Amino acid sequence: DDPDYRDTPLLSRVIKPSVRTVTPPEQRRSSGGRGGSFNRNQYQQQSEERLREDHHRNPTQEHQPPPPSIPVLSSSSSSSTVLPSLSSISQLSFVPSSSSTTLPPIHQIADGPTKDQSIVLPNIIQLPKQNVDFISCNFPYEEKRLIEGLNMVVGQVTEPDYNLFCDSKIVYNLLEKKNSLEDISHEKFTEARQKSNPYEKVGNSIFMNRAAVKLACLDSLFGLTGIKRYDPVKDNVFLFADLCGGPGGFTEYLLSRKQSWGEKVFGWGITLKNLQDFDFSRFHHETMPDSYFKPCYGVDGTGDLYKEENIRDFAKVVKKGTQEGGVDLVTADGGFDVKGQERYQENLLNQLILCQVITMFMTLRKNGDFVLKVFDIFTPFTGGIVWILYRHFEKLCIIKPLSSRPANSEKYIICRNLRESNPAIIDYLFNYQQIPTLPKEDINEIIDISEIKKDQGFLEYIKRKNIEIAKNQIEAIQQLMKFVDNPEMKPLNQEEYRRLCLQEWSLPNEE
Repeated sequence: DDPDYRDTPLLSRVIKPSVRTVTPPEQRRSSGGRGGSFNRNQYQQQSEERLREDHHRNPTQEHQPPPPSIPVLSSSSSSSTVLPSLSSISQLSFVPSSSSTTLPPIHQIADGPTKDQSIVLPNIIQLPKQNVDFISCNFPYEEKRLIEGLNMVVGQVTEPDYNLFCDSKIVYNLLEKKNSLEDISHEKFTEARQKSNPYEKVGNSIFMNRAAVKLACLDSLFGLTGIKRYDPVKDNVFLFADLCGGPGGFTEYLLSRKQSWGEKVFGWGITLKNLQDFDFSRFHHETMPDSYFKPCYGVDGTGDLYKEENIRDFAKVVKKGTQEGGVDLVTADGGFDVKGQERYQENLLNQLILCQVITMFMTLRKNGDFVLKVFDIFTPFTGGIVWILYRHFEKLCIIKPLSSRPANSEKYIICRNLRESNPAIIDYLFNYQQIPTLPKEDINEIIDISEIKKDQGFLEYIKRKNIEIAKNQIEAIQQLMKFVDNPEMKPLNQEEYRRLCLQEWSLPNEE
C-alpha cells in the first residue's frame, strides 16, 4: 500500500561470500581433510580461526537466501531523501547478483629459466598472515571508577616519553626515516611509493576510493558485517553510522557487501559539507544510496563534528531512526592533510579523534562494534583514548591492514562489543572537547597516567603493537628509499598481490 515500495531486483557486483566464509568450521573440518571434497589452504585455516575466536558470529544465521520476490525501496528521482521509520527499514530486502563469478584458483608464478635452461621451482607469492590479536578488559564495568580516572592536562605541545607506549630508540629511528623523505620531490616520492608497496595496485576494486577496500580488508579479518543476533523488532536490518567518511568509501562498501548477501542495511553519516562531502554520484549505482543512506550535517549544516550541537543533533537523528536502540557498527575515518607538520600529526588529530569517540558513544548500541582510524599512539592523550575504549568494550585490537600504505602511520583500532550504551563518560568528554587552548597548546593528557600504569597488561599490549607496526614502517620507508635512489628497479608482482588480496577479501578483480 506504500507507493514508495516497488518490486525492484537489486544486483550487486560484490562477490558473494565463498564456501569457507559461510560454512561452519565443523562442516569444513569434516569435509576438508585428506580425501575430502574441500581443499583447505592457509587462508581457509585463518578464516576458521577467526570464526572460532569471534563467538558472536553465527554462520547458521548468516547469509540466508532471500525470498524470490521481495519489495525494496525505490531510488527516488528527487534529490531530497526521506528518512524511513525503523519499521520501514525492516522491510527492506536485497537480491544478490546471480552474475557473480568465482575467481580462478591461485596460480603459480615461476621464475624465468636459468642460464642452462634447467627447470626451477615455481616462486609462489603468498599473502602474509595478519596478526589479529585482541586484548580483553578483565576489569568489571564500573562507570564511577572510569570517570575518576579522567585527568585533563593542558599545556604546550612537547615531545612525549616514547618509552611509555613504545621504545624510544625505535621511535627516533622512525622519525629519522620520516625526515629523510622531506627533501624528495613529490613526483619522485609518488613514483617510489607506488613501486615499493606490494599492494599498491590493489586500488579501489569497483569502489570510488581506497577507503572502501581498507574496510573490506578489515571486514575479512574481523567479520564486521556479520549478523550477530536475531532481533524480531529490527528483523536483522544491519544499521551503521559513518563518521567523517566523505566522499563515502566506507558507506559504499557496507551497502555493497550487505546487499550482495541479500541482507537488509541502512546507514547514517556525518561529514564536512565541502569538496569531500558524501558524493552519491561516485557510488556504484547498484548500491542505491538515496534509499539506504541518510547524510546529516548538524544544526548549522556544516557537518563539523568539532561543534557539540552538531554531534548531539546527529545522535538524535540516529536514535530516532533506530527507536533509541543505536546502530550495530560505527566507523570513524576522519583525517586531514598535515603536510609540513608530519611530526605533530598525532597531536593535531587529538580533537578530531575525541569528537569521533564521543559521537560513537552516543550512537552505538550495546554490544555494537567501532572502527577508528588513528595514526601514531605515542602520546599520553592518544594512549588515554585507547584506554577509554579498552575499558568500555569487551575487547580491542590495533592493526594496520595490508591495504593501508606501509610507509605511513595509519592504523585502525577495532573495538568489539560495547559494554553499555550511552555511558556517563560522554558528558565529561564533552567538557574536555570544549576546553579552549592557546596557540601551540593542546590537551596533553585525558587519563591519569598513574591509572593506566596500574594495568600492565594494557601497557604491554600497546607497546608490543606499536613496536611491531613501527618496525614494519621503518622497513617500508627503507624500501621506498631504494626506489628513490634507483628508479629503474623493478617492483614485485603487484598484479598478483592485487589478485590474491581481492580474492581473500571477496572483491571483484576489476576497476
